[in-house]
Amino acid sequence: MQVVRERIKNKGMVRIPREIMQELRLSEGDEVALRIEASKLVIDPVTARRRMRLRAEIVDELVEREEFFEPELT
Repeated sequence: MQVVRERIKNKGMVRIPREIMQELRLSEGDEVALRIEASKLVIDPVTARRRMRLRAEIVDELVEREEFFEPELT
């Protein structure tokens, strides 16, 4: 598990390092849920999970429409 130390900035802002953002597939503007667990701050991605679930639904829909997977005739 990667541990990174950051300082709390103005108005309680904490910067999430790029490497962690990439690992969690988070982007600026994504929603996260904050909670306290065993006296520790836990940040759970909300938007990224929703985005992944949506992608799965799109894939299921495309699989049902088999014509999207047929080679295009030229």
